[in-house]
Amino acid sequence: MAETLTALSQRDEAFWVGLALFVLGVLAPETFSLGGVGLSRGLVVVGGGILLTRVLVGGFRILKTTIEAGVGGYREGKQDER
Repeated sequence: MAETLTALSQRDEAFWVGLALFVLGVLAPETFSLGGVGLSRGLVVVGGGILLTRVLVGGFRILKTTIEAGVGGYREGKQDER
């Protein structure tokens, strides 16, 4: 139970960090630069990358759970037929 709660909180934190970086990148003036790269562009890219990763991982987990439930239901249906 504790491992599940820790994993859920870490996923939530990654989402909020990504969203905060993305919003800060949008709000930051483009005149700031860090190492020749615009700070706002860098924040948008990093924040967007985190958000995109979270969406893809979430979609994969939903799809995986759906497939596992479908396979389990199919097997139970086949056992009932016998």
